[in-house]
Amino acid sequence: MLSELRIRNFALIEHAELEFGAGLNVLSGETGAGKTIILTALGLLLGGRASPEMIRGGEKEAVVEALFTVDSEAALPEIAAHDNGRREIVIRRVIAEGARSRVTIDGELSTVQALARFGAVLVRIYGQHDQQALLKVESHRDILDRYARIEPELAGYRAAFEKARQCQVHLAGLVARERERTELLELARFRVSELERAALTPGEDQALASERNVLANAAKLASAAGQAESMLYGAENAAIDAIATAETRLAEAAALDPQLAEPLEMIRSARANLQEAARTLGAYADKIEADPRRLEEIENRLQELNLLKRKYGGSLESAIEALDRARADIAELEDVAESKANAETALSAAMDELATLATGLTSRRSAAAADLKRKIEGELKTLGMRAPAFDARLSAIDSSEAALTHCGVALAASGADTVEFYLAPNLGQTLMPLARIASGGELSRVMLALKRLEAQDRGVTTMVFDEVDTGIGGEIATVVGRKLAQLARFHQILCVTHLAQIAAFADRHFNVEKLERRGVTRSRVAVLEESERVSEIARMLGGAASSEKFQRAARELLERASG
Repeated sequence: MLSELRIRNFALIEHAELEFGAGLNVLSGETGAGKTIILTALGLLLGGRASPEMIRGGEKEAVVEALFTVDSEAALPEIAAHDNGRREIVIRRVIAEGARSRVTIDGELSTVQALARFGAVLVRIYGQHDQQALLKVESHRDILDRYARIEPELAGYRAAFEKARQCQVHLAGLVARERERTELLELARFRVSELERAALTPGEDQALASERNVLANAAKLASAAGQAESMLYGAENAAIDAIATAETRLAEAAALDPQLAEPLEMIRSARANLQEAARTLGAYADKIEADPRRLEEIENRLQELNLLKRKYGGSLESAIEALDRARADIAELEDVAESKANAETALSAAMDELATLATGLTSRRSAAAADLKRKIEGELKTLGMRAPAFDARLSAIDSSEAALTHCGVALAASGADTVEFYLAPNLGQTLMPLARIASGGELSRVMLALKRLEAQDRGVTTMVFDEVDTGIGGEIATVVGRKLAQLARFHQILCVTHLAQIAAFADRHFNVEKLERRGVTRSRVAVLEESERVSEIARMLGGAASSEKFQRAARELLERASG
């Protein structure tokens, strides 16, 4: 249950603290006062999308936080139980200017994804879009599936559907390859012959390029090495001779002052390193020589490698991979008949499994449709329809809409069925498609009935209705209000409404009003006392709150609602 909701610097709301109770909580107020803003703020705590534009003008951040009381131990096992046996969850979300929003659950940093998981258990928000969805036939199957609770079976079917589709694609590829077998086999064999003859090894081109660079500059390299060796060791005033002299002089001095021992050791190390360098340079200069024949061999090999790289992906590694693929293609093409037979067998098995799962889905949907028909008709009677008839009709998917067909049965990603709701609101009427005949008031009642059953089945503790009373009024509005009050015996209800007939049933009534002061607009939320409720309901009836006529009508509504 949502116990408290606090909002700061969110849209038009500078600061608001709402304490909700069990039962029916109603929010009313003039259009544009900010009622829906409150539900938007609540939606953020349930994983809704945040935007810096939601921050109240002139402020740096917006904060929304709520306290949820969870009675069911099974609802959220992740939250530790309090000593009193009840569990309280504090959720906080901060939207900062120019930064990502921050989420905390019971004081610990969390994610929007975690909020969405909690929200699915804690609260369900139903708005006008839910009502409009009933006008879209494609949504009816989803509604029935949720009612039937076949999500696990549906997930298994969709996995099997994807497997069958992949088998179909693989077989189609083999059929096409069989038609092109001779040409493809000849091409694959040519590639294998060409690449095997080249005897490629990874990195060969880089090694040859390095060797070519040395051979092309042999004279220059030998001269540089010889000169360096001479300057170090062989020439007059060679560096090693000079260092040897310095070492001798410093050794004599070090015998007199031990502080010179460290630089002496450094000079000795340097002389040893230079002697080794001179020997290495001398050996290098003696060994290196121009080899025009080897240089020509390298140039020819690099040309061959560059040609193959251009043909097969730009590198020796990609050319080697092309060789492996060509070998695999030859094996598959030479045995394409067997591969095709295996693929046909795999597709047949996958389609048999898919058809079996589709039959199971159809059976579950048919049973759920019969149960839904009975329960919806009962709910609609309590919502003011005297003799309603409802049906959720299943029919086969049109083959043009299906991706797969098995034994003449079309199969799509959600099974073999389409679902459409039919309604006859009055006695003697013929059942007709809901999307074609339902008025706004009838849609509201059908939606309310569906959500009532869904919440009852799913164990949702808090239900939020955002102006779902569109298209109804008069006595039907009273019926809907009474139904919400009955529903509030089992679930906490939050309802945004413009109808006085519904507001009269509230256990707790909040008024949202828009104030303008010193050029600044803000929304204010206040819980109404009984006397204040009379004035607000009088206003909702269409009259001045101070009018005695509407005051009497408001009191009468409240008395009827409480009776």
